[in-house]
Amino acid sequence: MWIIKNQETISNRLPVFCKRFEMEKPIRECVLRISALGIFSVKINGRQIDDYFMPGWTNYNKYVHLCTYDITADIQKENCIEVTLSDGWYAGRLGYTCKPCVYGSVLALFAELDCTFADGTGVQISTDESWKVGESHIITSSLLDGEHVDFRMKKTEYSKLPFAQRYACNLPFELYDYEPVKAFTTLKPTVIYQDENCIRLDFKQNFSGFITFDAVGEAGTEVILQHAEVLEEDGSLYYKNLRSVKATDRAVLSGGKDRFSPIFTFHGFRYAEIRIFGKAELSNLVGVALTQDLPYTGKFRCSDEIVNTVFKNVQWGQKDNFISIPTDCPQRDERLGWTGDAQVFCNTAMFNCNCNRFFANYLKLVRTDIQPDGKIPSFAPFFIPVSVSTAGVPGWADAICVIPYVHYLHYKDIRVIKDNLPAAVRHLDYYLANSEEYLLKVKNPFGDWLSVQKAEDVDGVSQAFFALSAQLVSKMFALVKDEKNAQKYAQIYEKIKAAFRLHYRTENGKLIGDSQTIYALALSVGLVSKEEVKPHLLAAVERAGNKLTTGFIGVRHLLPALCEIGATDLAYQIIKCKEYPSWGYTIENGATTVWERWNGYTKEHGFETPSMNSFNHYSLGSCVEWLYSYVLGIKLSATEKLCISPSLSKELAFAEGEYMTERGIIRVSWKYDKEAYHVRVESENGVEFDYDFAGREVISLQKEKNALTAIVR
Repeated sequence: MWIIKNQETISNRLPVFCKRFEMEKPIRECVLRISALGIFSVKINGRQIDDYFMPGWTNYNKYVHLCTYDITADIQKENCIEVTLSDGWYAGRLGYTCKPCVYGSVLALFAELDCTFADGTGVQISTDESWKVGESHIITSSLLDGEHVDFRMKKTEYSKLPFAQRYACNLPFELYDYEPVKAFTTLKPTVIYQDENCIRLDFKQNFSGFITFDAVGEAGTEVILQHAEVLEEDGSLYYKNLRSVKATDRAVLSGGKDRFSPIFTFHGFRYAEIRIFGKAELSNLVGVALTQDLPYTGKFRCSDEIVNTVFKNVQWGQKDNFISIPTDCPQRDERLGWTGDAQVFCNTAMFNCNCNRFFANYLKLVRTDIQPDGKIPSFAPFFIPVSVSTAGVPGWADAICVIPYVHYLHYKDIRVIKDNLPAAVRHLDYYLANSEEYLLKVKNPFGDWLSVQKAEDVDGVSQAFFALSAQLVSKMFALVKDEKNAQKYAQIYEKIKAAFRLHYRTENGKLIGDSQTIYALALSVGLVSKEEVKPHLLAAVERAGNKLTTGFIGVRHLLPALCEIGATDLAYQIIKCKEYPSWGYTIENGATTVWERWNGYTKEHGFETPSMNSFNHYSLGSCVEWLYSYVLGIKLSATEKLCISPSLSKELAFAEGEYMTERGIIRVSWKYDKEAYHVRVESENGVEFDYDFAGREVISLQKEKNALTAIVR
C-alpha cells in the first residue's frame, strides 16, 4: 500500500513516515523493500542507510524502482523505522524546462519489511494507515537549488503524530538492479579569502557533492553556503553559468552542537562561500564527493603530465556525472541523460570502471521512452514534447545501437544485446522511412556539437551515423545467431555507404565539409579507406596548426583515425598540446575536470556565453578510450580474443596501465629506450590475448603462460 502525509495537519516541511514494531522471537532474516514517489532516506533504529537519492530517476509515468535492503543486523526486540521523503526528480525542478512537479506533486511511500524468524515462521510489516507521519528538521530540499534545515525543529512525540493516509498509485515496480549513489571521498578546503561576513573556500577539485560541518552557536544563527565551479576575475564566485540554479544550502542553528550534512541535494562545485548571520563556530568542515558506487579499476600513467592529468580529469568528470544516470553536467539547471554524450563516452566509461548494470539501466530508460515512430529521445528519462532537437537526432539517437554493442565488447552480456536490439531496429526503421535511396533526410540541429570551426558537415555526419547504426544492428544480429537479419542489415549498410560516397565525396576524394570530424568519423564507420582519407585528414589537421577542431561527435574518433593512417606521432602531439584548443590548454587554465567547450575560458576573451558553459562535462573526455585502445593497445572484439597492439611513439618515454576484462586484469607497459620499445603484457586469471605490433620489427619476444615481453623497433 502507498501512503502519504495528512495534507491538512502537517506543514510543508519534509515528511517523516514512522512505524514502531516489536519482534517477539529471534529473527533469521529481515528484508526491506521500499520505493517512493520522490526520493527517500531511511533510518532503522537510528542507523541511516547511506545510499543517496533512492529509488533513482525513472519515467514515473511508466514505472518506479523498488529497492531492497537486508536489514537483519539492525533488527532488535523493539524497533522503529523512519523514512524521510523529498521532491527529488518526481516533484522537484527538472532541467531543460526547469519546471517542478513534472511527474506529480504528492510525495508517497511504499515499504514492506519481510521478517523470517529463526523457527521458520515470519511476519510482514507494510505501509498502511497505522504508520505515523512527523516533520523533518529539513524545511525544503531541492536537487538543483539546495537544502534548508532548521535545527531548532524538535521531533513531535510519537504518540501525538497523525496517521498516514492511503494513496492510490498503480505504477508498476521494476527492481532497482544497479549500484546506488554513495559518498566516495572527502576533500579538505583551503581558505582563499576571509572577512567579517564571508569565508571563501577552494576544494582544489571540481566535484559533485556537498559540504558538511559541525556548528556551535547561538540559537537562530543562520549559516548560508553557496557553491560555484570557477571564480570571477576579482576572486568572487562565478554564478552566471549555473543559470537558474541557486546552489545554496542553509542551516539555522539550535543553540547546541549541530551537524550539517545534506541528504537530498548535491552541487557541482570547486569553490564555496560561507556567510554566518549571528554567532557560530564551524569545525570539521569538508566536501563530500558523491557518485554511483562503481569499481574504478582502469589505470593509466605515462611520462607526460598533461596526458596524466587528462586521464585524471576525465575520471573525475565521469564520477561527478554518474549520479543515478549518466548526466551531461552536475552544476546547472540541466543534469540530463543526453544520449549523444553517453554514446560518445560509453567506451571510455567502461574502460575506466565496471558500468555493466549502470548502462543496462540507462538503456532501459532510453528504450522505455522510444517514440511510436521509432525516434530515440535526445535524453532519457524523457519528459518534454518531441521536436527536431529532442528526439531522433543523428549522433544522439544512435546511442541505442552504440551503447549495447560497446557494452557487449566489455562485458559479453548477450542479454543487453537481446534487450535493446528491437529498439535499435525501430530506430533504424525510422531512419529508413526518412531517407531517399538510402540518403538520410532527417534534420540534425546538433552536428558536431561545439566544434571549434563552423560545422559544414552536418548532413555527412548524419549519413555516417545512419551507416553506423545499420552496421551495428547487423553485428548484433550476428551475435544472437540470426544470420538472416545480420545479412539483411549488412546489405542495408552497404547501400547507405554507397549513398554516402555518391553524395558526400567529391571527385578529388575530399568529403563535403572537409573537416577533421567528417574524415575521422567516415573512416571509423568504414565509409572510406585509410588511403582515401589520409591526405585530406592530415591537411585538415595541418590547417588548424596541428591542433584539433572537433566537437562532441568528432573528438572520440580523431586520435584513433590518426593512428590508423600512420600519423601516430601527430595523435600524441595533439593530446600533449597546451595551446588552445586542447585538453592541455584547459588544464593550464585550472581545469580539474573536462570542460563542456574548448573555449569555456580563454585568456583573450574570458568566459564563454554563460548560459551554456559547464566546467564539468565528460563528452570531450572520450579521448581516454584512445589511451587504453591505442597507447596501451588493448583492442576489444565481440568474437575474437582480446588483442594487444599498441600504437608506439617516441612522443612518450613510457606508458603503463591496466584494464579489468570480464575475466580478469590485463596490464600493459612499454618504454622507449635505446632506439627500441620494450613492451610487457601481463594477464590475471588466465585472460587470453593475442598480440600484433603492426608491422614493426620484432627484435626479441618471449611469451610465458600469462605474460609477454617484447622488444620492437
